[in-house]
Amino acid sequence: MASFLIVDADRNFREALAIALRLDGHVAQVASSAEEAALHLAARPYGFCVVDAHLWQSERVVQAATRAGACPVLTGPHADLVQSAAMRIPGARALPKPFGAEALVALT
Repeated sequence: MASFLIVDADRNFREALAIALRLDGHVAQVASSAEEAALHLAARPYGFCVVDAHLWQSERVVQAATRAGACPVLTGPHADLVQSAAMRIPGARALPKPFGAEALVALT
């Protein structure tokens, strides 16, 4: 199973996504800020780091995730902006909101 770090300021979104992933047998950790994400990325490896592109210091999270070996997955409500941001980051993937756990797992 895959491991995910979900970094999003929207508590309901990140918690619901993490619960759905865990129910499917995946490892899922959540963070509400860049600082919290950095702590999680330093503590253990993740296969994927899901980052809201509108989060304050989202680029910092993406850089830390990439350095840690996690594949960054950029999200947000505006598909064109998410896709544009992902194209600037080698290996990043775009997944516009709303989406469910199954769409995220399909990227693995």
